[in-house]
Amino acid sequence: DMSSTAFIEPLPVIDFVAQLLNRNVSVRPLSDADRVKIKKALRGVKVEVTHRGNMRRKYRIFGLTSQATRELTFPIDDHGTVKTVLKYFQETYGFNIQHTTLPCLQVGNQQRPNFLPMEVCKIVEGQRYSKRLNEKQITALLKVTCQHPQQRELDILQTVNHNAYHEDPYAREFGIRIDERLASVEARVLPPPRLKYHDSGREKDVLPRIGLWN
Repeated sequence: DMSSTAFIEPLPVIDFVAQLLNRNVSVRPLSDADRVKIKKALRGVKVEVTHRGNMRRKYRIFGLTSQATRELTFPIDDHGTVKTVLKYFQETYGFNIQHTTLPCLQVGNQQRPNFLPMEVCKIVEGQRYSKRLNEKQITALLKVTCQHPQQRELDILQTVNHNAYHEDPYAREFGIRIDERLASVEARVLPPPRLKYHDSGREKDVLPRIGLWN
């Protein structure tokens, strides 16, 4: 049989956040509620950096910075010298950060986190979305995955035929046999229950037909 699940779309993080908040993130600063929503959605998600050419190093997100990117600094030696994230990216990679009012992603070690601006990160492909879906997402998933029983049956039979389990040497070695037909089971259709309406209504009760009663 087939099962379906949701995956995170491999978007640039900026685009993902814009979709999540349903607005242009450059227009106004993030609210506390926005930050909580973003952190919740991105925690545990793997991203790859895009500002280093073909060197697409991957990181796992564990949080967001409380400060905007333009306010962030970090120590560069043991003498207390600090450098801004903006200056570091400009000097090291020749990259000028545009979205300076957004927070950075916190990745790596929680004791000594690395700061990555959202605009240099892209979500890694193939990650299952394990968090709760909202109503819009559930509707979209059902629309894509819902099948008529006849089509589902046909897909299952085609998959079994394509996989050719009867020719699989490992299945033969362990004595596993996969029937190419669907299992047949005895079934019966139960009569629908009579539904009772409130006594003050026009109808006192109704017998559903084909699962419908209104």
